[in-house]
Formats: sequence, C-alpha cells, structure tokens
Amino acid sequence: MSVVWLAGPVGAGKSTLARALRALVNPVTPVALLDEDELRNAVAHASGPESTGVPGSDAASSAQLSGVALVLAHQGLVVIVSAAGSSPAALTRNRSCLPGYREIELRASVETIANRSRPRSPAAATRPRSHSSSDGCVLTAPSLQPHLVIDMDNPEPPELLAFRVAVLIPEFVAAASGAAGMATERFRRGA
Repeated sequence: MSVVWLAGPVGAGKSTLARALRALVNPVTPVALLDEDELRNAVAHASGPESTGVPGSDAASSAQLSGVALVLAHQGLVVIVSAAGSSPAALTRNRSCLPGYREIELRASVETIANRSRPRSPAAATRPRSHSSSDGCVLTAPSLQPHLVIDMDNPEPPELLAFRVAVLIPEFVAAASGAAGMATERFRRGA
C-alpha cells in the first residue's frame, strides 16, 4: 500500500488536509492517519510521569513516524502522515524505504500561519533538501522535489485539496476506477 507524507511548517493546514483526505479515501480503501503531534503525545503519555520527556528531535520524530507508517502500509493500509518536523534526510529516506511513497509539501507564509486561530510557532518555511542517508536504505537517484506542492496562502477548500492528493494514490485510483466501471456496467445492463 501507499504512504502519503504531508510535510510543511506548523500551522500550514496539514492536519486539516489529512482529515479531509482520509474522509475521501477511506470509503474506497482502508486508511490510517498518523499525526506527528498525536504520536508525540501518545508516547509521552505511555512513558508515564517518571519520564523526563519524549525524544523531541525532528529526526527521532520522523524516524518514529516512518517506522509506524511502514508497519501499517505492510498491513495493507494507505497511510497518511502529517509531519512538520521532517528533515531533508528523513524525506530522502522515506522516498527509498516507504512503499508507494508520495510527498506533499504545504507551503505557507509566516503571515498565514500567524492568522490561524490557535497560537503556533512560525518555524521554518520550506527547508532546503539534501539526499544524504546514514541508514541501510539504498538511495536511488531521488528527485528531491515533492510530488505535489500546495500553496496554503491561497488554498482551495480542504475537500478539493484532498481530491488533488488522492489522485496520486494508486490504490485510490484503482479502487475508484473499478467502482466507476461497475456502476457503468450496471447502468448499461439496466440494473
């Protein structure tokens, strides 16, 4: 199955897009949604009060998300990941190691992020990308451009953005095409 990685600064709208994408894709093929903040909070909660904190580095968070995404994808799910702290090295590793990987970058100005309802840190707009990797994944001359870039300063409604992303997911396209073909065949037969 596929992994759809939504990357971008905190407050760009990744979680909103992830929920809209899950709502669109889930009726067609099984979906798991992984949110970086939710995973970090769950690990902190599971660690208990004796814990001094969760490894909060971007690299640790991206590695955790990648690992969980890989397990879920191997179980036959389309996995949607919402992650602000994705380092260039982590994104490069994802391209080589995650099945059906599609990277969607949400770009938003500091002004757009500041105008959102809840307070956020305007951390890092678009990060420069490199293709170094220190783990066991074999890197195959990756294109360092995301599969889709979305300008969140002038966004479309989340449902339309979700459709733009969904057409990049092979399982969604195949299942939707099959369902459309069945409906067309029933119409032709008069059923």
